[in-house]
Amino acid sequence: MKARVVIGANFGDEGKGLITDYLCAKYGAGMVVRFNGGSQAGHTVVTPEGKRHVFKHFGSGTFLNIPTFLSQFFILNPIMFFKELDEINLLGFKPIVYAHPNCLVTTFADMIINQRIENARGHLRHGSVGLGIGETIERSNIESLKITMSDLWNGRNLKDKLREICTKYAEFRTGSIIAKYEPMIDNYIKGCEKFAEYIFPLGIDQCKEPIFEGAQGLLLDQNNAEFFPHVTRSNTGMKNVRVLCEQAGIKDIDIYYVSRTYLTRHGAGPLPGEDPSLTSFHDDTNVPHDYQGVMRFAPINLLDLYARCATDANKNEWNIAITHFDQLEISTSCDIKSYGPTRKDVELV
Repeated sequence: MKARVVIGANFGDEGKGLITDYLCAKYGAGMVVRFNGGSQAGHTVVTPEGKRHVFKHFGSGTFLNIPTFLSQFFILNPIMFFKELDEINLLGFKPIVYAHPNCLVTTFADMIINQRIENARGHLRHGSVGLGIGETIERSNIESLKITMSDLWNGRNLKDKLREICTKYAEFRTGSIIAKYEPMIDNYIKGCEKFAEYIFPLGIDQCKEPIFEGAQGLLLDQNNAEFFPHVTRSNTGMKNVRVLCEQAGIKDIDIYYVSRTYLTRHGAGPLPGEDPSLTSFHDDTNVPHDYQGVMRFAPINLLDLYARCATDANKNEWNIAITHFDQLEISTSCDIKSYGPTRKDVELV
């Protein structure tokens, strides 16, 4: 069995949704596996017929009716899930989603705490999206406050735990409790019950011919000391994929690192070579954001790009996909694979 892996090579926003959709169309797949991150992802897919969606919880093979598996490294958010599901349903699709029992689950309180802390940082913001990803991980370090997909499937009573999160824990993290939390708890629990009914349990060993879809990019990896603390709380490269492939007994792995023809950064933190004059690139997905500001741009250093991909791949054979050639022409002697805006424009060379 072969696995294909799509990984962002930079600070995210490289075109991972496009490449995942293309690989699903070209080679087929039994499952798209999300192996890191959570609902803060934003992977845009536009079909040749013009249907467009920015995928967050759902894999970018959804338009091809390929199911999604949310691995144990993915962080679930029932609130954001149903908002996205409504959008996908309106496009005429009813996606099938599976998840691992150990997936962490974000609460409304995590989102509120996250936004409070990020707001308090002022001009020293880390670049959080405000969806509670890091806060979910932080809270889950306290075993008594941890919530997983297994808890939802088993119908465990979450009310007392949520009350403690909204009071003692919120005060510990931010200095004050979350006001009027009882109605929010009741609505959240109802949503979790519906969430548990929609998503099916699965293990990675049941995912045949998977395409692993990564979120964010190598430069945002949680272990990247150069850009800390402006990083994400996950392993953005091959680390999680290797664990999953070992669990599934998969040894045949093709890796596709994705980059635009230039660097982008949507959020706080340094951007090497940032060029304020590069502001004319149109992007319908990465619009100005309350927490991440505006998209920033810089020329890309191809030698650095290839070096970090090679380090992460740790093997002789891997692929690099360059997107957004319609926005910037580059001249290079490197062997580059060129991709267009929809799967019909993608060509492997």
